[in-house]
Amino acid sequence: MDHGLGRRQPRATFSLIRGLSWVLVALLAVSPMTQAQYSDDGYSGYDDRPHREAPYESPDNDNGGNDWKVPAAVAGVVALTLLGRWLYQRSQAVNEPGADDSGMTERLMREGPQLSARYNSSAFAAVGMVRSNWPFVLDFTHEEPIVLTLRLSAQGVADIYTLRVPFGVDDIGKHRLQFQLPPAFNDWEHPAAIAVTATDMNGERTASSFRIYALGCGPLAVGSVAIEEVSFLPRRIRPRVGEQALFRFFSHSSFPRAVAEFMRVEPAVDGEQYFFVDEEPILGGVSAGRSIDPRQWDGRDAREQPSPGTHRLQVRAWAPTGGWVTAWSDTRVSVTP
Repeated sequence: MDHGLGRRQPRATFSLIRGLSWVLVALLAVSPMTQAQYSDDGYSGYDDRPHREAPYESPDNDNGGNDWKVPAAVAGVVALTLLGRWLYQRSQAVNEPGADDSGMTERLMREGPQLSARYNSSAFAAVGMVRSNWPFVLDFTHEEPIVLTLRLSAQGVADIYTLRVPFGVDDIGKHRLQFQLPPAFNDWEHPAAIAVTATDMNGERTASSFRIYALGCGPLAVGSVAIEEVSFLPRRIRPRVGEQALFRFFSHSSFPRAVAEFMRVEPAVDGEQYFFVDEEPILGGVSAGRSIDPRQWDGRDAREQPSPGTHRLQVRAWAPTGGWVTAWSDTRVSVTP
């Protein structure tokens, strides 16, 4: 299974980004594969053309006749190249005559949005359900100027839709980017390949300070971000003496299915690396306007072995119709011997 993410302090809401609302509409709804140019620090866009070498990982063969392999996590420029090529291949595959994504559709309804079991926080891929006019939300923070790029490739959509927004020196901090998918995404739910990257203003390296707190799509995912107040405490536990971490979160929407996942986080100069450790299904899903009861994690991986290092909680919640959300905890738990 692929494994797929809140911060609870005041944040700016970038449904309209300092007068750039017309840019958001133009980039997403009018100009697929846009090589948008901004004056901020000389940024001039990415090269989204296909590249030659791209390692992948594929957890299973439930791909519905199409190749939905999510890129394995790699860092820096290689990650940017990999995601560009992956999206290009997806756009070619899903728009071939006779292409059928029913297998992935069934999987997403059954297992929720899909992420790699390991990924770079500044350049990662996901697969989730989309639909025209559905709201899309991305909650994040950064400590340096960045260019945030969101790209989507879906069946029946001829191009890779690309949204790029620069955040300069005056925009450092927490942001929520929220917008509606254009009519070109068709009036029914279907899978889309999604890539999120955060780079320096020249697009030459991934941004090490970028942290994502929520990613979601659909009416159930958006209002405020549907899953918030993701708590994961205490700061340190020792499994060998029976210490355990506690986690809980609040949901604004009702989702019949949800899962909590424990991700080991390793620092890197070009973006943190995340590695799946273990998961706990939230049986019965979550109800609107309620927090789940506190639950425990014993600091061990899926093989019942201690997982030393720093960990972050990742929560995925979804409904058969209505959308999905992935939220990450602000707090982290260190597992020590």
